[in-house]
Amino acid sequence: MIKKHTLESLVNDKSIFIILFFYTFLLLFFCSKMSPLYPFNDWSDINLYFNIGKSIFNGKVLYTEVFDHKGPLIFFIYGFGYLLSNDSFIGMYVIQAIVWLIMVYAVYFTSRMFLDKVYSFIVALAFPVILLSHSLDGGSAEEFITAFIVISLFYFITYFKEKNIAIHKPSYMFIHGLMCSMALLIKLNLVVFWIFPLLAVFINILLSKEYRNLWLNILAFIGGMLVITIPICIYLFINDALTESYNIYILLNKSYAKMSSMSDTFGYLTIRFYQRLRFDPIEFTIILIGAIYFPIRYIKNRIGQIGLILSFWCLYTVIFMSPNYVYYYSIPYYVYAIFGFIVIADYLSKYITIRYAWHIAIIFAFVALCGGISRKNYFEYSTDVLLRRGEDESLRNQFGKIIEKEKDSTLLNLGLDSGNGLFTKLNIFPKHKYFISPNLPYEIYPQMRDEQTRYIENREIEFIILADYSFNFEYFRSLPALNDNYTVVDTYLEDDFKTYYLYKRND
Repeated sequence: MIKKHTLESLVNDKSIFIILFFYTFLLLFFCSKMSPLYPFNDWSDINLYFNIGKSIFNGKVLYTEVFDHKGPLIFFIYGFGYLLSNDSFIGMYVIQAIVWLIMVYAVYFTSRMFLDKVYSFIVALAFPVILLSHSLDGGSAEEFITAFIVISLFYFITYFKEKNIAIHKPSYMFIHGLMCSMALLIKLNLVVFWIFPLLAVFINILLSKEYRNLWLNILAFIGGMLVITIPICIYLFINDALTESYNIYILLNKSYAKMSSMSDTFGYLTIRFYQRLRFDPIEFTIILIGAIYFPIRYIKNRIGQIGLILSFWCLYTVIFMSPNYVYYYSIPYYVYAIFGFIVIADYLSKYITIRYAWHIAIIFAFVALCGGISRKNYFEYSTDVLLRRGEDESLRNQFGKIIEKEKDSTLLNLGLDSGNGLFTKLNIFPKHKYFISPNLPYEIYPQMRDEQTRYIENREIEFIILADYSFNFEYFRSLPALNDNYTVVDTYLEDDFKTYYLYKRND
């Protein structure tokens, strides 16, 4: 039986929300490199986002003056993080923790539609821990989109949980539009999550002949989409960057996505399904229970059942069809683990009764926190480094000591790697459009390498970082202009197999 609880009654669970607040901030404190506990987050992607955000908030124009092929919103998010802390990720830790807290609350609200207070609380504790298995160092674009999906899922389930439904609240649809637009403006392909659940809502309203409600919901969805989209479009229009943003974010990514044939795509999907069963059997089983069994068993509306199931398979397909799959790409489809946990918790609740008490809740939160910490294991940092008693032996520190001797130095990283962190740690303001090199093949986007070659030929850059695993290592390593105009002043060996070269311009 579905247990009915209003949002008003849930708000009365004050101790639950207080404990979840501290739990979420502590979980990310120990399990995200954004946290001030760790010396630095060297992950290339988030340093790219941070420094493009920094450039935007210092007057550079996205896409025309600083380049990446992600959607614009992620750079504005990191730009706000830069405003809070301009040479560290403490600001982004605060932003990420707030976003995760909203996500955890949404998980709790969703669970409360089917479970009692204690088991809903346990599900809310468990979900972020399972995300940590694929969150890498923290702060990825996928993590933000996952939170947006969880929020929308709560409102979809609120609507579809009953069999005979007609009217859909336009205020809920406005939130769907808002969440969908934020995903759209970060990573375009993940918008597929919303297609079938939204279609199910509109079909259900249409079949109920609630035509006025249908139009109100359509307008509300469009309104939610425009809240974020309009300001960003105005920014791009004012700076004459609309065309370039379309060419990069839409056309370039479309070309990048066409690199595989249909047969290859089917092969990737099949192989990765097998890999999930083999290497993530428990997690994948929970996800499949949530994606298939939960809608059939717990969602009474047939159209809603179909919409949720199709949404899962669409999301699975766009995540795992890419030839360039990286494991943190799969974070968004973990949202279906929420439903899997609900099914498991509902089964256990029939045999194990737990009375809620705040001290019991704290014990559960502590156990979940320990589980998250164990999963990340302090990112293998030593106690001395965490307590700042020893120097963190990193590329950032080794190369940084050389670069920081020069005032107002310019830097170019010819790869997408740990070298990106130097822009952040040394607070170097990017002066060139292609100051960092996203992993784009030359045949897909030749402009980047051609422009970087021009920078080198014109001696526009003082320091250059080149790693032997970068896309264009052989090209740049043998480039006459690089060898004539620059000298290798230091090398750094990362993980015993990847060598970085620091070049300095000859006087």
